[in-house]
This record gives sequence, C-alpha cells and structure tokens, in this order.
Amino acid sequence: MGILSSTSLSKKLTLSALALTAGSILLITSVVYLTVLSFGESFLENELEEKSEFIKKALTEPIWTYDQHQIEEVGNSLLIDSKYTYITALKIETSEHNRLFEKGINNISSFGLAQKLPYTKTKSIKLFKGKQFIATISIAMTNEGYIVSIRNQLGLILVVSLLMLLLVSQLVRYYYNQTLTSPLNKILGQVSRIENEDYRLVMEEGLPDELEAVSRALNQAASMIEKRNNDIMYYTNDLEKLVQERTAELEDQMSKNLNTARLAAVGEMAADVAHEINNPLTVIDLHINKLKKHEVDYNLPPEAALSVTKVQAMVKRIAKIIKGLKSLSRDGNADPKVPFSIVSMVEDVKMLVEMKIKSHDIHFDITIDDYSLMAEGREVQISQVLVNLIGNAVDAIIHSPESRWITLTVKDRGDMIYFYVTDSGDGIPEGLQEKIMRPFFTTKELNKGTGLGLSISKGIIEEHEGVLEYNTRSKNTQFIFTLKKVQAALKSA
Repeated sequence: MGILSSTSLSKKLTLSALALTAGSILLITSVVYLTVLSFGESFLENELEEKSEFIKKALTEPIWTYDQHQIEEVGNSLLIDSKYTYITALKIETSEHNRLFEKGINNISSFGLAQKLPYTKTKSIKLFKGKQFIATISIAMTNEGYIVSIRNQLGLILVVSLLMLLLVSQLVRYYYNQTLTSPLNKILGQVSRIENEDYRLVMEEGLPDELEAVSRALNQAASMIEKRNNDIMYYTNDLEKLVQERTAELEDQMSKNLNTARLAAVGEMAADVAHEINNPLTVIDLHINKLKKHEVDYNLPPEAALSVTKVQAMVKRIAKIIKGLKSLSRDGNADPKVPFSIVSMVEDVKMLVEMKIKSHDIHFDITIDDYSLMAEGREVQISQVLVNLIGNAVDAIIHSPESRWITLTVKDRGDMIYFYVTDSGDGIPEGLQEKIMRPFFTTKELNKGTGLGLSISKGIIEEHEGVLEYNTRSKNTQFIFTLKKVQAALKSA
C-alpha cells in the first residue's frame, strides 16, 4: 500500500470541486442569458406594438393626401439609431403596391434585408381612411444593442468568476493537503508497518479527532495481531505433538480394525467351509466302509482301488481348502515381496470363493491372457484383495432376480498386469462412488460388513505400486487393480 500523493487525493478533490463550481457558474450564466433573451423578445414585441400605433396615426393623413414630403419627413424621423431598441427599416406601399417610402439605417438598404437580421421582429399595418384601404406600412425593429450589452456583461462576469475560482481552488487544494492528505499518509504509514509485520505501537500526532481514533484502533489491532501470532506459534508446536500422538493412535486402531475385518471375513466363510468339508468327509467315510468289506483279502479289486483314489482326491481337496483359509486369515504384512504365479494365486482364490458362489447359483468365469504371468509382492495380501472384491460382488447381486454372474479377467498390459472383477450389477450410484474407498463406509446391512474391505484393499495395492479403482465407464459394476509384472519389478529395483 503506497503513501497518498497530492495527485491521488487532494488534487482529485480540488478538481472535482473546481469542475462542479465551474459547471454551476456556466449553468447559471446560461440560464440568465436565456432569460434575458426571452425577456428581450417580449419587450421587443411590446415596443413594436406601441410604435406601430404611433406610426399608424402619424402617417395616415400624409398617405391619404399623397404628401410625399411629409411622408419622408415622418419616415426619416422614425429611423433613429438607439443604443438598445430601435426601428431598423420602414417600408410604405399603396393599395396598388406603389412604393411611397423604403429606407433603413446603418447600411441597411432595404426592408427585406432588415427583417433577416438577428434579434429583429417585423410587423405590417394596413391603413384605412374610413372604410377605404389606402396603404401598407411594414416596420422592422431590433433590440440587438440590449442583447449585446447584456451578453458582454455576462461574459465579463463569467471570466472574472472563473479566474476567482482558479485562485480559490489553489487555496482549497492547500487546505486539503494540510487537513486530509497529510493525516491520511500518517495513517497509511501505520497500515504499511502492520503489513510488513512491524507491530510497534506508534501514536501519530496532529491528527483530526476522527483520524486519531483510527490511529488508536490500528495500534490496538497491531497489538492483537502480534499476540495472535505468538499464540499461533505456541498452538502450532502443541498441535504437532498432538498430531503425532493421534497418528500413532490411528495406526494402532487401523491395525486392530484390519484384524477385525480379517477375522470377520474368516468367520463369514466358516459356515461355507464347514459345509464344503462335510461333503468330502462323507465320501471318505463311504469308501472306507467299502475297504472294510475287503479287509481279509488284501488283493483289492479294481473297484476298491478306484475308491481309494477318490478318497485321496477328496483328502487333497480338503487340505487345499484348509491351506487357503489359513493363508487368508493370517497377517501377511511382514512377508517379503517375492515373485509368485498369477495362475496359482487365482486357483487358490477360486477354491476359497467357489463354494459361496455356487451356493447362490452365481456363474463364475475366470479368463487369464498368459498362464505364465508372474508378479512380485505378497501373494497372501493380493489373494485377500481378490477375495474381498469377489465377496463384495456376491453380496451385491445375491438378491438380483435376473441372471447372476461374476467374471475375473487378468490381462497382460506391457509392464503391468490388469485384474478386472466384474459382476452383473448395474453399477454403483454416482453419489456413492467417491465414498466407497473411505474407511468404515459401507452400504451393507448392520453386522454384514465393517466398511474396511475396500479401503484396506486399496492400501495393499498402492503398497505394491499399483492402482485400485472403480470403473465408471463400465455398464456393469467393475473394479480394476494393477500389479507390476516380475520383469518390471526387477527393473525398478
């Protein structure tokens, strides 16, 4: 903020006052001049009317008798130059349009020329002797002298007024400098110091009462700002310490919530796992019974051998399910990032989610571009992400009256591997798309979800230098996440 100059304030005020006063003077002068013109015109009409009656009486007898000498004598006597109002031309014509007299003054040669001059009025009088029309008298009269005199006086008054106004304006400008600009510069100096964070209390002297109150208020404001800055520094230090404490608490809480979510997922699958385990155990029990019938004869028939083979297959399936369940439920944060097979991981995930999908009559399809794809990371955590996304898809379409399906597509895209989890749903409403990744946000019923699955999955993928997002361009509900291929991971390392 700069200091006020005389041009920026006092001069502007002076010029404004000068323009306003000069305009007023010009307006008043114009009004007076127009009033004079109006009055002069009215006065001229009255004078012309009086002169017409006098001329009519003076010339009636000479014209009736055709006394040319008397007509010229009377006519010349009327053409006398006056200072203000006078007759400028006179013309007399008989009823037969014979000109008896026509003369003007001051180099005016004819009546026609006189009536064209400014500030001039004309009048024609018809003379009668009894009832007989004898002649026409045309009179031209002017008040130019009066108008010019008033105009000159008004011009002189206007010039003198403007000169006096210029003199007064200089005095006014000096007054504004002393009483307004200089005190305001002092106030602006205080404001400038405050802007530059100089909060020293300085009370300006020689200020008007109003500006002195402003100066006092600025000093109080500077004192308050300085105190506020000190308080902010104090609170900032305390806030940093508080943020560190709250961050530690949140990390601890997130860890607890992660365990809670993981246990909830395991608990949710427990019933399905138990049901799936019961089926192979029933088959095992059946074939064991068959073996018992052949205990005496160790030479087992082909049927018994086939039964043993089936038992072995069921046992392997049970072992694989239990293995996947244990992997899903354990904390993989401490595991090192190592290369792993995408196909092997997807098969394990399929084993874990297949029973839940089949129990709800949902068609599940897996498509993998390249069965040799390898990624580097924590396989357990990536499995958890896939299980969570597929589980969410099942929950979303479980009550759909139309055909229900879920697809898992894995595509090789250069240095990245893209995973697409799509279900038959119609997508997520636009108003919820920005919220679904937030911790503790869920659209599921009470006790059906914690609202942590997607936020935890997003964190896992980002930790693996990938991206997890909802595809807004897909017609159906689709989530996409990426992982680096093992070659890309090795290059970046």
